[in-house]
Amino acid sequence: MTITQRFSVNENDEVIDSLAPRYTLKRFFMYKPKDEKHLREDVVFRRLSCLVSDLIVSTNPIVTGPNGKEYHPYCEESFSISRALYGAIDASHLNTLDVALSLQYRFGGELKREKVGWQDCTSLSLFVDDVERLLRDLYGDVDNGAIERVRGAALTIVEEASRYLRNDLWEEHKAAQQIDHICGIGLIDGGALSWRDHRRANEAVQRLECHALAVHAHPGAFSKYTVEFVKELYRSWYWLAQQAQHPAPF
Repeated sequence: MTITQRFSVNENDEVIDSLAPRYTLKRFFMYKPKDEKHLREDVVFRRLSCLVSDLIVSTNPIVTGPNGKEYHPYCEESFSISRALYGAIDASHLNTLDVALSLQYRFGGELKREKVGWQDCTSLSLFVDDVERLLRDLYGDVDNGAIERVRGAALTIVEEASRYLRNDLWEEHKAAQQIDHICGIGLIDGGALSWRDHRRANEAVQRLECHALAVHAHPGAFSKYTVEFVKELYRSWYWLAQQAQHPAPF
């Protein structure tokens, strides 16, 4: 059977994605029409919010509601970043694309992107990889430049937001960039490395070592992206395992 319609809404005002029925989500933009493009907006925001929640671990203490059930209170930081990211997508060319493109050019889940340095493996970069997967899934796996531009905007948004909201994520990414720089990654053509660059890189290695050990000790306090990044550090930096008092719990 050929699918000709991807998004629909049921009697409970939930959006159904025919390609991914597990992502049956409550509408967010209830005031908008129920045509496919607007339903896609609901899916974009809801799924994007889930990714941001995976990146920005809520530090709010668990509270007990009137019904006696425990829950994490609303995370304002996560919601604000989700709105900023959605705004970048909404203002892009992607929002004009026909939903049929996602059916015609289905995304298989694998990104055609080579990781060339540590900055491509950080929490922020892994998160933006998932944002790109989401875009290619919902807008079609087409190479029109729009997805690349939105990906770049998404990285800038989370990088700048984390600098003030989750400084550990920003420091992690900055340290990775400084290490890559000493390896020539991102170095301007004709540029030369100075002793300050070497010093920054050495200090960056030390910061990432401390960061990795902290994540190793309490992985549940960090995002899944940070845990994944530290896994890669442990695989590549053999001395980390020697510093840890116990085997890595990953």
